[in-house]
Amino acid sequence: MGFFSRFALFVLNFLVFGVGVATVVLASIFISKNGEYGSLLAKGTFTLPICILIAGLCILLLGFFGCCGALKENSCMLYTYSAIVMVLFIAEVVLGILIFVYTDEAEEILTKGMEGVFNDYGQQDEALTKSLDLAQQELHCCGIHGYQDWKNFTYGEGTGNVAMGCCLKQTDNCNQGVADKPVSEAEEVIYTQGCYQAIKDDLQSVVVALGVTTLILGLVQLASISCACGLAKNSRQYA
Repeated sequence: MGFFSRFALFVLNFLVFGVGVATVVLASIFISKNGEYGSLLAKGTFTLPICILIAGLCILLLGFFGCCGALKENSCMLYTYSAIVMVLFIAEVVLGILIFVYTDEAEEILTKGMEGVFNDYGQQDEALTKSLDLAQQELHCCGIHGYQDWKNFTYGEGTGNVAMGCCLKQTDNCNQGVADKPVSEAEEVIYTQGCYQAIKDDLQSVVVALGVTTLILGLVQLASISCACGLAKNSRQYA
């Protein structure tokens, strides 16, 4: 039984190590997206992926040391390991619940931040203007929720102008007064989809993969706690 628990704990921690690697990779993909459309979002938006990256590194190290602990069969180390994994598991559950409960609030904060960025388009910050144009070109989007948002931004207020980055083809005056036109006419010269939805669509697969990875990690952690406690109990009996 002791050998089985030790072997199972070793395998489970090897899986934890693998999940840690996967989390680091997914967080890195998230962070790399900052180069593509970071200018569309308010500063600090990519703090969460950085936190996920750090968490992934911690999980990776935990899996590595868990494998070492399983081989040594030290009851004190095993109980300590179980306590740490339990704390991490509870933290993951709480974080998951908070994300689920406050999804709408998070989206509102994100869109409010985007409004501030879009309102600065065409003003004194030329670098921001160029970045927004490039981001909208790459994502094939215009505005936050749609091209007509530009009527409410400083650049298009009263004129109906949209950003140059919204244009399907970069030609003179391609952005003039388009926000006042119906979709059937506007879509002939500009992208009409909002950038918020474009970003969500672009990140959808990464978010799903991260969710599945977290679920697998939770199940592996519960199994690891059970095996570690069983192995620690056996170690005390035969010490």
